[in-house]
Amino acid sequence: MQKDSNYHHILFEKAVIGLALCKMNGDLVDVNEAYAKLIGRTPKQALKLSYWDITPDKYKEPELAALADLEKTGTYGPFEKEYIHKDGHLVPVRLSGQLIELGGEQYIWSCVEDITDTKKAERRFERLRKKLELLSFKDGLTNIANRRMFDATLEKEWQRAQRNQTPLSLIMIDIDFFKQYNDFYGHQQGDECLKIIANLLKRVSKRSMDLASRYGGEEFVLLLPEIAQEKVELLAQKCLDVVREEKIPHEKSKISDVVTVSAGACTIIPAVDSPSHKLIECADELLYKAKKSGRNRFLAA
Repeated sequence: MQKDSNYHHILFEKAVIGLALCKMNGDLVDVNEAYAKLIGRTPKQALKLSYWDITPDKYKEPELAALADLEKTGTYGPFEKEYIHKDGHLVPVRLSGQLIELGGEQYIWSCVEDITDTKKAERRFERLRKKLELLSFKDGLTNIANRRMFDATLEKEWQRAQRNQTPLSLIMIDIDFFKQYNDFYGHQQGDECLKIIANLLKRVSKRSMDLASRYGGEEFVLLLPEIAQEKVELLAQKCLDVVREEKIPHEKSKISDVVTVSAGACTIIPAVDSPSHKLIECADELLYKAKKSGRNRFLAA
């Protein structure tokens, strides 16, 4: 088949990818239909524009720097950016180009791909990833934060408290005689008990920065940044009160006819380079002493 100038013109015009030739100052010299469609115009309308007319301001400075490199390397991109459509919305594209010489003058030959569908897929994937991440940080039974979430949050809050020299508090809570509860009422009822208590403890503190988590088994924790020790003690007492006032029957408890909890509450202003597990050890030790001294109580430090 004979290859004439019309053949090359058809290839240019009918290419599914956007193709454009522009001067070094950005004036568009020639564009194909796919390129013009990206910006909501006909090729004839597009040729009245400069490349900078369809480029959002946020891209102009880095692209000018890239153009300076173009004269040295002869290539441009590939990189992702956006074009301004005729109706004002932004079209995400992937752009690459190269420096060419025609009639003794330098031009930029650009290939532009519409990546709208790709970006939509990426956003869907990101939403799914965040949803799965949230699920991975949630306890499957009680629907509150799990141990993984607690560990991550504790580390972050501990480092922040170290930097700012602010207090960080932890209340560790354990259901009294929960093994006996499970043995007598059965594991299904035991699970229901855990759900009820998790929901009660989650509502003890109203601050968005506070975290209620299931620590493991029948243990729960409340992580409380930047709070005075006196307030922590009030919250620890509230933990005991809301559970007791729920009046969940517990015939096999040795201290009450309803479900109760014990707690250890510790507040620390972290020293530089001190490990976060110090807070856990402190609260756990106080919880142990509260249980040893009779249960259905808290100790604080």
